[in-house]
Order: sequence, then C-alpha cells, then structure tokens
Amino acid sequence: MRYSRLLIFLAIAGAVGTASAQVAGNAAVQAQWFTGSLEAPSPALPKAGLMAIEPYVVYQGNTGTYGNDGGHHSTENNVRQMESVTVFKYGITDRLSIEALPSFAHAWNDQAKATGVGDLPVELEYRFNDENNETGFPSVTASVGMSFPIGDYDRLQTPLNGLGTGAYTLKQGLLFQSLFDTPGNHPLRLRLYGAAFERVANVGVNDLSVYGTEQGFAGHAAPGFAANVGLGAGYGLNQRWVLAFDLVQHFAYSTRIQGIDALGNSVNTREAGSAGTALAPALEYNFSDHLGIIAGIEYSVAGRNTSSYFAPQIALSWSF
Repeated sequence: MRYSRLLIFLAIAGAVGTASAQVAGNAAVQAQWFTGSLEAPSPALPKAGLMAIEPYVVYQGNTGTYGNDGGHHSTENNVRQMESVTVFKYGITDRLSIEALPSFAHAWNDQAKATGVGDLPVELEYRFNDENNETGFPSVTASVGMSFPIGDYDRLQTPLNGLGTGAYTLKQGLLFQSLFDTPGNHPLRLRLYGAAFERVANVGVNDLSVYGTEQGFAGHAAPGFAANVGLGAGYGLNQRWVLAFDLVQHFAYSTRIQGIDALGNSVNTREAGSAGTALAPALEYNFSDHLGIIAGIEYSVAGRNTSSYFAPQIALSWSF
C-alpha cells in the first residue's frame, strides 16, 4: 500500500536510533515519571483494566499561509480557535488498548464565530514487546482505527462551522519508545512515530463546505492520502520535572472535487497537496507516576499550501 514505505522507514529508524544510545540501567532513571510529550502518542497500556484520561485545552491562532512554493504570506481575518480534546484509553489486555479522542471547539474571526464537535477517532493499539532497558531496544506499538465523521463539513452557515471532514478515514500507525540514560543520570525517553490516513469512500458534498464549495453545489469530494511522522522527547531534570519536545511533519495528497454548481455548470477540480512542519517545546510536572501536567506551545516553522499557526496548550494526564 502507499504508506508501506513510511512504516518501513520508521522501523529502520527505530532500530538504528537505539544502536548508539546509552541504556537506562540506573535505578533513579528507571523510577523517572513522565507525562508528555505534547504531540507524540503513547504505547498501549501495560495492564488490563487500566484507564488513562488526558484532557487538553488548546488555543490556536492562525498567522498566515504558506504558498505552493513554501513562502510565507500574511493574511487578513485570521481564524482563532479554542479546542478541547480528551484522550480516553482503556487496557483490554496487558498489551491491547482501545483509545478514543472526542473534541469540541469554538472558532471565530473578525466576521463570524461558530461552535461544534470534530470528527471522532477510535483506534485499537497493540504493544508487541516491552522496552528492553538492558539493550536499549524499544517497545513497539501498532495501531489501527477509524475516524468517524460526526463533525459538520457541508451545508455550512459559515466556513467556521466546518470542524469535520465527512469522511470515514482509516488510520494505521506505528510507535517506538525507548528509555536511555544520559550524563548525570538524567533519563531521556524517545518516541518515534508515524501514521497513515486513507479515506474509505468518497464524501457526498452539498452547498458551502470545508472543501471550498459554494452554496448550490452538489457532488462529492475525494480526500487524498495523508500521513504524519514525528519525534517526541522527554528529558528528566529530576523525578518530577521534565523538559519535553516534539518535531512533527505532516503531508497530504490533493483532494478532488466533482459535481454541479448552482448555475448547473460541471465542476471537476483538484486542490493542491499540502505539507507542514511544526515544533512543540513543553514543560511537565509529575505529581506521581499516575498523575502529571504538561504545558507548552506548538508552532509551525515551514509548510506548503497550509496555514501557519501557534497553539499554546495544557493537558492533565491521569491513569488509574
């Protein structure tokens, strides 16, 4: 499949990335508490019946756009958004977990405002092995899931109402996690991850939509294949305080729009593909090995045919 090269790359990088690192044999390093990072997913839970909840509050402000050549351009009437995203994860077995990520957002600009829910991703995660801290070999978690289109995406009153995609989207992902020691017995946890997203079927579209169609349009959209890859790191200052950092890159192929507009004219267009790179430094404080808080900011540093943004956020992580 089209994402096979992405997953092969992750497998090779995960193995190579651990080869030169110092393994975590120190007892203090083994006792380190972690919450983050902000963007990296976590492995399947280690125990059946364990529950993890992580609510995020995110403010995102768009600051312009990246053109097709990668150049940055300022824009007027930029969108701002407050979003609540909550990670719910439950351990079905000691290796298999189920996760859901409901979201709710309020968006506004100088002309309009809107409130609604986003699409609902649900996935199964299976951890094939645990971290081997004697060799530095990582744990490996694979995931497969579906995003259910419950958010508004067409027949919109304003583009700000468009918080969904209308597409049933299949996701497949892979995550490597390793814990290492560093000079001074400061633990370093690394997460290398990637995911591929592909629509199950075309999306019926009517009137004003997130796909750029106008009032009176009737037809369908075919969102393109998309993927993201990232590296998340956590560096323990002491057992409670951790510096976290993410580097994330995403890309999406073009979306095709076909149908009839309000005047009866045939529409057959293809939006340009997009790509973006973002950084996300953060600071976390852990009350225990089951409870922690993390705060930081994600911001775009490069892109193509996508918006530039900054997104300060805070999250509480609790497992029980």
